[in-house]
Amino acid sequence: MTLIGWFFWGSIFAILMIGFLFQKVFGTKPPIRPTNELAEEEVKSHTSQYVHND
Repeated sequence: MTLIGWFFWGSIFAILMIGFLFQKVFGTKPPIRPTNELAEEEVKSHTSQYVHND
């Protein structure tokens, strides 16, 4: 492999590694949800049309 090939593939590899590191460090955070949305989801998880508490 020529010097240009080493430089080309090395730079692509380095860019990929930097991208993975940035994603690991500064990755997406969980969404900030309002409390009423959390409460509504909790109520839905405990009540269902298939569960009958007779």
